[in-house]
Amino acid sequence: MSEARDLLQTESEGKAHVRPRIVQDFARAARGARDIPQLRTLLCEAAWALGFHHLLMQGASDGVWLADLPAGWTAVSSPADDAVLMVAAQSFAPFLWSDICRLIACTPGQHDYLNAAVAAGVGAAVTVPVHRPRGANEAGSYSVFAGCCSFLMKNGVPLPLGSLAAAHYVGALAFDAAENLRQPRPDAAPPGGPHLTPRQRDCVMLVAQGKSDWEIGALLGISESTVHKHIEDAKRRFGVSTRIQLVVRSLFDARFSFADVLK
Repeated sequence: MSEARDLLQTESEGKAHVRPRIVQDFARAARGARDIPQLRTLLCEAAWALGFHHLLMQGASDGVWLADLPAGWTAVSSPADDAVLMVAAQSFAPFLWSDICRLIACTPGQHDYLNAAVAAGVGAAVTVPVHRPRGANEAGSYSVFAGCCSFLMKNGVPLPLGSLAAAHYVGALAFDAAENLRQPRPDAAPPGGPHLTPRQRDCVMLVAQGKSDWEIGALLGISESTVHKHIEDAKRRFGVSTRIQLVVRSLFDARFSFADVLK
């Protein structure tokens, strides 16, 4: 029993070591993807490497963008019956599909949608919502739902919990790449990314490490309100509405290491 525990711990530590590289490699490759089929291949490889079996990317109003789903399930439904899309539109944080009917009062059509996924062999799943600011010059808190990226497991197989943080980054990066391949956004960051001041960069790096505004202020010797202002200014420069999207974008421009973020 002790040897088995040691083996599991070693395996977990090994995966923890490789996850940052998976995200980093995907980030580089996704930026150079020529079309949606190539991006789909890259995303499938990253998802499999992180321990997921299937994936699904959806736009807010224009259906499935790319997917790798079990045979017999297309995930195509009316927007009103798509329970995943309904919750994603209301959530800024990733959520488990097992929580969907707790987060919303599911209609019969939404129950049918989820049951169809289960019948096709989908088990546990997690969705990464993506929201955009209404305009690049507006405060990041004013946003609209753009779509979501979901990572799915075969029925009876638990989610790889250690990979959820990496999946959050990969999902956001993949959605950005898909959106730009479908139609470049006018508020997208220019090549090379926007410029961040040294203090903004410090704040974003600490956000990436999970620090609160109060903790960042204490570490940098500035007030909590000043930290908040630096972060909101950085969000506007990148044209994003959430802190996770800010981290994803600034990882490119400010040359952060995913190994530092995903410790």
